[in-house]
Amino acid sequence: MNDSSILDRQVRDCPDVSEKTVPQRIPRRYREDIRRLQERYDLHEGLVINVSLKEFRGICERDYPKIEAYQGLTNFLLRTFGVILNIHSQKTKSGSDKNTAITQK
Repeated sequence: MNDSSILDRQVRDCPDVSEKTVPQRIPRRYREDIRRLQERYDLHEGLVINVSLKEFRGICERDYPKIEAYQGLTNFLLRTFGVILNIHSQKTKSGSDKNTAITQK
């Protein structure tokens, strides 16, 4: 009797760490992007992807070849998977700007 109450309390007080999993419904506009990212990276909470715009365009194509074209995907990855996507332009003049994240919290 005492053992079961301890077990019940442990289960209640120490839940397993929740992992963000692939959502059942990925918006249509991101499905192909997510599929390609999953082929290349193990998408898990806490992952930080630092990639150049040129390299990322080879993974996820856009008609508008600017970092801003990926803002929605970047926000979706952060909200849904806990993944931070940092895209930088190789044309950036200053070294500090090169590592600037485009994610918003």
